Amino acid sequence: MITPRDHVLERVTEMLVPPCALQAPAAHPDWTVRVDDDAVWDQSGAQAAEGPELVFPRGGPRLRVLDNQAGRIRVLGFYRPYSAMVVIEADASMRMTRFALPSDDVSAVRWADWLGKVFFASRLLDAGWLMLHASAVAVDGVALVFLAEQRGGKSTLAHRACTELGAAFLADDLVLVGLDGTVIGWPTRVCLPDDLPVPDGAGTVLDRVVRGRTRRRRLLTPAEHRTALGMTHSPPVPLGAVVGITSADHRGLPVVQGVRLEFDQLASTVAEALTIPAQRLYTSDLLGLTGGPRTTGPAADDAEVVHLLSQVPGALLSVGDPAALSTAPVWDALKALVPGMAGAAR
Repeated sequence: MITPRDHVLERVTEMLVPPCALQAPAAHPDWTVRVDDDAVWDQSGAQAAEGPELVFPRGGPRLRVLDNQAGRIRVLGFYRPYSAMVVIEADASMRMTRFALPSDDVSAVRWADWLGKVFFASRLLDAGWLMLHASAVAVDGVALVFLAEQRGGKSTLAHRACTELGAAFLADDLVLVGLDGTVIGWPTRVCLPDDLPVPDGAGTVLDRVVRGRTRRRRLLTPAEHRTALGMTHSPPVPLGAVVGITSADHRGLPVVQGVRLEFDQLASTVAEALTIPAQRLYTSDLLGLTGGPRTTGPAADDAEVVHLLSQVPGALLSVGDPAALSTAPVWDALKALVPGMAGAAR
């Protein structure tokens, strides 16, 4: 990435590290992303131009194709409905993507984040890496992956593992697993339940009604997660263990109980973790703006993923009282089943 603005490089590398590190430009890079000042480009008339549009759901990016011929595509983009206009140009012959950041919209730097994520994700998924809806931490040099349904406790256990076990953080929501068992934590914002210990003023407070009850969470960027919370983020590590989380929610049962993760339960949990159409859409380069594959290929085969995850120790954590997960003795429940749990604080 080339840009006259230092803060753009800092923003993108804070988002992407890991899995990549900032390096000096190669003599002949495979692809270059150039971020210019908006004064460099004449963008007059672009907003009034007509063309087909790619619109992401839930108020996400909107891209209008202005020109697409001879290996060169030019699009008009709005990162959010309220964001300033950005013109993005990709030229296959020059192996370069260019765009200009509006000087009056600081949020537009997120286009650099988005292009960086699409560049890496589209290539990794096309090469056979598996994307899972999961959280993960690194304990003793290997990855501990937590699988659960939406709002099932993945973020809570990843956060507790970092603060109570001294684990290094990998991912809050998305994990990439290579066919050799290497685990990468994909950079997304971290969303933590408000009942976890988080410094006052850190992140953004979100209130959402879930099943008739207001659920308060705190949203942090990867950079805020490292600085405000003092979290160590881990580079890619080998897969070490898998914990499935299920909610029993019955009176009279233990608050948490750990048992061996049976193959059938693992298969069911994996099937849900692979059902992530929105995440795959957001990491696909459908318009070819970063020079990679236009789609991420077919979804991973469930049996292949189950076989890969079944090669390491696995535990099923049954949660009798989901509201108590932030303080429940989860590590005691798991220590006989999962490496690295012995000696946990609670």
